[in-house]
Amino acid sequence: MGSRIRFTKARQVFETFPELSETVSEPATDIAPDAYALELQKSEAPLSAIAYFAHILPKRESVWWGMNCVAGLDQAKNEDDRQVLKLSETWVREGDEDARVAVHAAAEAAKKDSASVWIGLAAGWSGGSLSPSPEHRVDMPDDLTAKAVNTAVLIALGTLEPAKRDEALKSCLSAGLSFAGGGMMPAVTVGSSSSAFT
Repeated sequence: MGSRIRFTKARQVFETFPELSETVSEPATDIAPDAYALELQKSEAPLSAIAYFAHILPKRESVWWGMNCVAGLDQAKNEDDRQVLKLSETWVREGDEDARVAVHAAAEAAKKDSASVWIGLAAGWSGGSLSPSPEHRVDMPDDLTAKAVNTAVLIALGTLEPAKRDEALKSCLSAGLSFAGGGMMPAVTVGSSSSAFT
């Protein structure tokens, strides 16, 4: 399978999502999107690679990557989290409106800021309306899914011991780049943890 990345140059990501430049440095050259993710990881702001990478994939693929990071870093710690991740996986696999509404409702009902809930919000915000009123439809901003995936992965990384965060960041990004290049999603691991999704 070919590349899953939506762009051919890193600059195009910032042209499509102008707000991204508020938190992530723009490239100085016509570097490829995947190469720029690695450059950011090696920069003085390595976590900016997560925000950037969440924007370069289509929404379903971005959620799938984020799910694997969250599950691999052992962040589905209770039944609510596991249920939200299960519904997120259903949405990724089926991609229909019923699945999106179901995961969004479960994430909203959980009422907490866990990494898993933010994955559910990422899936839920992939479509539909911002307004609860059917008479006043307000389309979801196109970058909400990527922002929620970024939040989920940052929460997951933040719950780890500081000594493990660099390894976990590299594992998440490495798995994402392999997947983005057209391969299967490798397990995201840190220490003895391994991903529940493959």
